[in-house]
Amino acid sequence: MLSYWLATVRRSAVPTVLTAVVVSGAMAGVLVAEDASAWAGSLLQATLFGLAAGAVLAVAIATSNTWNARRAAARHGLPLTAEAAVVPCTAEIRVPVPTGTTPYQLTDSVLYALKKVPAPRIDEVEEFTHGKLTVVCGSSSGSPVRLHISIVTDRNIAMVTMDSRPVTSWKRLDGGASWSVLSAFEPHVSKAVRYDTDGTNAD
Repeated sequence: MLSYWLATVRRSAVPTVLTAVVVSGAMAGVLVAEDASAWAGSLLQATLFGLAAGAVLAVAIATSNTWNARRAAARHGLPLTAEAAVVPCTAEIRVPVPTGTTPYQLTDSVLYALKKVPAPRIDEVEEFTHGKLTVVCGSSSGSPVRLHISIVTDRNIAMVTMDSRPVTSWKRLDGGASWSVLSAFEPHVSKAVRYDTDGTNAD
């Protein structure tokens, strides 16, 4: 859990630094306006206050995200690691399939399999075409996640690419929501596209 907390601190470093700079600048402006002769002390005081504000913000963001990620991991029985802080989350699967199997067949199998998974729940199917599936899922942390699955077949090999990210595109952290959706669905996707040699789904 500590590794995830540290990862969130690193990922929130840029907005934290920008906040510290803005706070320092605003405070320095006020202090210098009040007493221009003590500008050096005012700048030092403003800088220290900005650094403190940035540190508090970083700790608050990291702690809140870690708490949400821990809940998401526990719900799906997953160990919480630093990779859970990465947004977007991606995975690739390569499995053998009978020659002639089409991406549409596999996409249909994947959607059918994911709809049967109790959690995460699928709230909306945004795209379902030949080898392309995009769904929006709810998550235990409350942040909706968009999962895109792309399937390509080459002779007797199926290549599946999964991309999980927050619906709110600007988010750099989502409390492990994208990671938990991808981690929970990945084994079901793998099983859905894995065919026996006679062309029937593997159990």
